[in-house]
Amino acid sequence: MGNNEGSKKGQEWMERFLPPPATGRLPEALSSLVDDSRMVTPGALFILRCGSTYEESHLREALQKGAALFLVPEIHLPSVSRKLGEWAATTPVCAVADIRESAGVIASAWWDFPSQSLEIVGVTGTNGKTTSSFLTREILEAAGKRSGLIGTVWFDLGKGLVEAPQTTPGALFLQESFAQARENGLAAVSMEVSSHALDQERVAGTRFSAVHFTNLTRDHLDYHKTFEDYFLAKSRLILWTNPDGSRPPAVVNADDPYGRRLLERLRGDGRKCLSYGHDPAFDIHPGKVRITLDGIEGSVRIPGGVIQVASALPGDFNLQNLMGSIGCAHLLGIPPGEIEKGIRSLSGVPGRFERVNPGGQFAVIVDYAHTDDALRNILTSLRPLTSGRIITVFGCGGDRDRGKRPRMGRVAGELSDLVILTSDNPRTEDPGAIMDEVVPGIQESGKDFIREVDRKAAIARAMALARPGDAVLIAGKGHEPYQILGKSKTSFDDRLVARECLTGLTGGRES
Repeated sequence: MGNNEGSKKGQEWMERFLPPPATGRLPEALSSLVDDSRMVTPGALFILRCGSTYEESHLREALQKGAALFLVPEIHLPSVSRKLGEWAATTPVCAVADIRESAGVIASAWWDFPSQSLEIVGVTGTNGKTTSSFLTREILEAAGKRSGLIGTVWFDLGKGLVEAPQTTPGALFLQESFAQARENGLAAVSMEVSSHALDQERVAGTRFSAVHFTNLTRDHLDYHKTFEDYFLAKSRLILWTNPDGSRPPAVVNADDPYGRRLLERLRGDGRKCLSYGHDPAFDIHPGKVRITLDGIEGSVRIPGGVIQVASALPGDFNLQNLMGSIGCAHLLGIPPGEIEKGIRSLSGVPGRFERVNPGGQFAVIVDYAHTDDALRNILTSLRPLTSGRIITVFGCGGDRDRGKRPRMGRVAGELSDLVILTSDNPRTEDPGAIMDEVVPGIQESGKDFIREVDRKAAIARAMALARPGDAVLIAGKGHEPYQILGKSKTSFDDRLVARECLTGLTGGRES
């Protein structure tokens, strides 16, 4: 995959799925569909995805590489037509009001509507998307539905795992991914859907079979600017209308206040939905449940029945992820026995409450928690499971929402016995300056803390200080095998570093 090459499309296809050309005449055929000028090949339909402005160089490059047709935003049609005239180009141009939405819809048509042949389950929310998508996939597999995965950690489209380029790929790549999943014989895809993807219409043209909302807490305000805008972006998936006019059933976390807002809207619109949470009044709620560092055992009540849960995923937050995934499976008609089998089969999720040293004298856990709510969830879940102290190693990413930095510091200080503040992915910011913005939050808690800008040294310090019965939480990067310093990625995996430190402490035997 890469340049969206597929079977050629003739004029009949163009007349059906594209607006009439605003300038020029339709070509006889199109060879490929691209929205990156670097990937244009002769005969391509080039989609000029842009906002209020566009790069003239992209248009020129697409022209020079042999694009046969341009699709551009209506607001840029006069400028594009003028430029093509200056360059004495005769390439036809079609124009649409919303280029981002049109790109997804056209890509779906290009690949013969692949999501109509698959059960697509989409999950959105601030925290829990990855674990929920993994769980849903395992349950679908247990029910005999070969299933793919699209998410933060990796893609699996039926031929093994590949590194994920981003949480939710671009519209053209996404529809091509669905087509590849269909070609590989998959019946379903469990996917994370980010707020950025929803705002940028990357999932336009997709038919969802079920949608899932996990929760909403502060994140990505560097992009969305206001929390309400962030909520509205997430809401788009839960209030989705499929291309055929159908509306996918929704599963919503009713413990979350924004989930309750969504449920009111869903019920007001007459949409099929299920609530989940701890209150017995919710459609899906726990029965008797036991949570340990080794996982969750007990029962979850669903409409008309009970699911027996035996999961290797620990923590109350994972109980919520389980309930949401159970709800999706129930809406898809999967029997309780197969739901139970799917839950049992998932041994863990990379970088999500991942135990580095099972059976060690003290627990070492790596988690992706990079918001104050995610950090609160894991620390409150860890506290009753830990007989000793909690030592938390964490930092905050650079070039991202600065407002959450003191908030994360406050949570870490309040819920840990010792905090070791370090670097995360500082990107182009000064690591020390980032830490300066975290410190006031830690200081409010009155707890001791250590500053160590070098992340490897910070992890080693935590290991050296840990005693039997303690728990060391290394938070923020989870599955990531790199650290971003400046604009470069260097190899760095919290899990590997922690194991190296443990081996050094014990003379070759992990603690």
